[in-house]
Amino acid sequence: MNRQRVLVAEDEPVLLDLLQELFESWGYQVHAFGSADAACAFLQDEQPQLDLLFTDVRMPGILSGVDLALQARGRQANLPIVITSGYCDDNPARAARVTFLPKPWDLEALHRSCPTPGAQVNLV
Repeated sequence: MNRQRVLVAEDEPVLLDLLQELFESWGYQVHAFGSADAACAFLQDEQPQLDLLFTDVRMPGILSGVDLALQARGRQANLPIVITSGYCDDNPARAARVTFLPKPWDLEALHRSCPTPGAQVNLV
């Protein structure tokens, strides 16, 4: 049985490790990156079929999490996307049909915002 795949992009190493452990415990195969640039390179090189994208907005490098979300959505129109940020001035609404999870989040809010592997996802 193939596990569902999540791509996680988060520049804070402690959060990236935590997210990787959590998503694995929820049954996901995790592809974790410390920047949107690295995550986009993975998308271009590997062309994976993803089941979820979880990304911070502000990261080092050229691309933001919103750029990553738009690129991923261009490849998979119905991909569930969760964008997180601790900055009030970020506007993740630019990337259509995403779930926004403000930082700091707790584990319950994180779990609620992400589809359970195997669940049907209805995008608005």
